[in-house]
Amino acid sequence: MRLITHTDMDGVACAVLITTVEQVDEIKFIDPGAVQAGKVQIGENDIMADLPFDGRAGLWFDHHESSKPPEGKKFEGMFRIAPSAARVVYEYYDNPYLEKYENLVEETDKIDSGQVTLDQVTNPTGLFLLSNTLETSAPKSEDDHYRRHVISLLRKRSIEETLADRHVAERCAKVLGEFEVFRKIIRENTVMIGKVAFSDLRQRPDLPRGNNFLIYSLFPEAVTSVRIQPLGEDKDHVKISAGHNIYGEKSEFNVGEAMKRIGGGGHKPVGGASVAKEAAHELAMRIVREINDFEEKQG
Repeated sequence: MRLITHTDMDGVACAVLITTVEQVDEIKFIDPGAVQAGKVQIGENDIMADLPFDGRAGLWFDHHESSKPPEGKKFEGMFRIAPSAARVVYEYYDNPYLEKYENLVEETDKIDSGQVTLDQVTNPTGLFLLSNTLETSAPKSEDDHYRRHVISLLRKRSIEETLADRHVAERCAKVLGEFEVFRKIIRENTVMIGKVAFSDLRQRPDLPRGNNFLIYSLFPEAVTSVRIQPLGEDKDHVKISAGHNIYGEKSEFNVGEAMKRIGGGGHKPVGGASVAKEAAHELAMRIVREINDFEEKQG
């Protein structure tokens, strides 16, 4: 069977669990936008995890509010709004052999649901540090090879032992070294529009991966952030992402639903969409206006 999963920590954690209990011959890493755009050939021998619903898959697991299957649609697998897709996979199999990954699932829950302290954001350690090494500016084939390496490590070793691996340690050191560059570029390319910190990073190919929470240490007054950035090797599309400031004023604006309206998805506090390059600025400004209008009405 083939496993198709997301490129982030949740997708990798799902792969650790699934490859432990299923006979998986191949792992393919993709962005959710590729599924939404119909760019992926999917069949009954495929398992999908942490990705939008596709009824052609033999097994499907997800936890995003915007991915809820159509009413009455039957499928094999499990959907539940949960802190992570890894949690959904863990509950579905309910296998004693997976109990050794309980800590991995708990830490993935925290990362994917934004339960990360400001100290962790500025001084990452543990699984959160590892999560920042999975999606980099390296060629996708290189990142994919690294993600498979991390999966094989986590299946056999603890998080601490995985971080001690030479290849992982090298990536961790590189990520930590790039944080100051990331912080500087974000600061220089972000403006406050109402209560939204808006970052246009399309002209910054030198932007390191960084992490999505760091902006709130730079713009603590922002209720939500909206960002446009390149989408890897795809030159025709860019990514729009948005997320609430988990350290500041709580917002009830549904980011996932707003992203769903422009072809993406996500959760209430965070979401994203892959959009055509020429439409990106207009769509991003639409999201910014929606957020500010909502916050103004909330008083």
